[in-house]
Amino acid sequence: PNTNFAVIIDYSLPSTMKRLILMDFNTGQLERFYVAHGIRSGVIQTRSFANIVDSWKSSLGFYYAKGTYQSAKNGLSMYLVGIDRSNNRSKERTIVIHGAKYVSDDFIFQNGRLGWSEGYPAVALDVAPRLISILKNGSVVLAYHQDLMVAARQYPDEQDLPGEEILPPGVNIDRTPGEGGAIPPVKPTDAPQFDYILPEFRLD
Repeated sequence: PNTNFAVIIDYSLPSTMKRLILMDFNTGQLERFYVAHGIRSGVIQTRSFANIVDSWKSSLGFYYAKGTYQSAKNGLSMYLVGIDRSNNRSKERTIVIHGAKYVSDDFIFQNGRLGWSEGYPAVALDVAPRLISILKNGSVVLAYHQDLMVAARQYPDEQDLPGEEILPPGVNIDRTPGEGGAIPPVKPTDAPQFDYILPEFRLD
């Protein structure tokens, strides 16, 4: 029913850029805002997507924004109903838009990145009320990545960019209080690296 506004979230861009684009079809005006990605989707880049419960990753595809509720933790929140096979578990995963302290210029300045969510597109605290007010009566939201949209259609459960993320110096790769998830994303150095097979042994 809401054909006046729509949103594209361009996950091709790093989280330090304002990559949520609000489109006003009446005036042609575009507004850009910061938006978080899931804690297991990447550090600054959004490189890994999933439509899996408890994956803590963002999902690609079209959503239908409809309805709000008050969250004890996050305040005013808006439901996103996934209408693609790559995001149709959004209800089970409680994928919503809400405001978060970790979506801000201050957080980027302190950590070298935007904060992480549990897979939902969190926005700045001062942006959320207006954005939700505009979209809540039934708007289209597209979560997009220029290199993975075809993969999202072919392999809807998971999509990943090849290779590893290269980070600039000084980026905080540890979870901070208030961010999504209970653990930080897996770091490449966390996995044990062996150049040989350890021999079996036992103590008699």
